[in-house]
Amino acid sequence: MTDTGVLARDSVARRMNRETFLLLGGTAALLLQVAHPLVAAGVAEHSDFHHQPFGRLLRTLNTTLAIVFGTTRQARAGLARIDRRHAPVRGQTSEGRAYDARDPKLVVWVQATLVLTSLRLYELVLGRLSDADRESYWAEARFFASQLGATDAALPRTYADLVRYERVMLAHTVIPDDNAVAVARAVLRPMRWLPAPLYWMSDAFTTGLLPPSVRLSYGLPWRTRERLWFRFVISALRRFVPATPGPLRVVPHARRYERRIR
Repeated sequence: MTDTGVLARDSVARRMNRETFLLLGGTAALLLQVAHPLVAAGVAEHSDFHHQPFGRLLRTLNTTLAIVFGTTRQARAGLARIDRRHAPVRGQTSEGRAYDARDPKLVVWVQATLVLTSLRLYELVLGRLSDADRESYWAEARFFASQLGATDAALPRTYADLVRYERVMLAHTVIPDDNAVAVARAVLRPMRWLPAPLYWMSDAFTTGLLPPSVRLSYGLPWRTRERLWFRFVISALRRFVPATPGPLRVVPHARRYERRIR
């Protein structure tokens, strides 16, 4: 019998994450994660993204896609690898607040940012998912979060609960401090020697995927030209993604999975 991994064969996560264009939302998801001061502190103190931004990105991406599209063994190994990376990430902020990457509340926030950013970008390009698919997508994400330490009490139960959770977090908890802003700048400028204008297109698109409060806290401009560029990119994706050949449209992990189950 073919090993289809830890998700159902027809999972929504596989249907969505097979799309290469979703990778364009990665920076926005990361900026949303580090908008939480405790997540930002962990990244600032324990991550090597300052020195190896692209290597770190590729390793994280490879692990995440292996969890979604790999065999059961590969998925379990990927989850274990993430858990091992999280184990030593603990300490205190400059204000004396304790943080721990295995804290269920932080695990939930990180998972929520990945789900909501991916879902919003996917729906902007390929159309709204059904309510049932939204619920399934969050249920699948809840499973992954639970494997990384999130508790049932900490996890929003439904997709509607997830949206409310994000709104409350942005209003009361996820308010970037100076450290979070510094980490965000490093994320946006992985190669500091490049002139800032060369990053404008990426910055403008990323800004369009961020909630207004986070956008303002990071000081990211959202003028007419940024809005027009964001709309242009989304319109172009709507037109070209459906016509893109499989090898370009579908990530390699998904192509291997689809060959395996055939």
